[in-house]
Amino acid sequence: MSEFKGFRADRLREVMKENGATFEDICEEMKKDFYLLWVESEKNYLRKIVNGEIPPRIIEVFTICKVVGCSADYLLGLKDEMY
Repeated sequence: MSEFKGFRADRLREVMKENGATFEDICEEMKKDFYLLWVESEKNYLRKIVNGEIPPRIIEVFTICKVVGCSADYLLGLKDEMY
């Protein structure tokens, strides 16, 4: 395994594009998984994750992976294989 270098938002955007996942898809899954109302502040928080401004919490990484269809290791920069 590679050394952990942090969450890779660039890879998240790449996988979203490749697999046709949208920001709204991630919002909907987060809402279900965490029972959130997803007011604008939560959406702004998720936008910051997608744009690489802040790292997600580990539980959020798993939800994101479920939606976009890739491994957590890929988004965390531990592996170069997407799946």
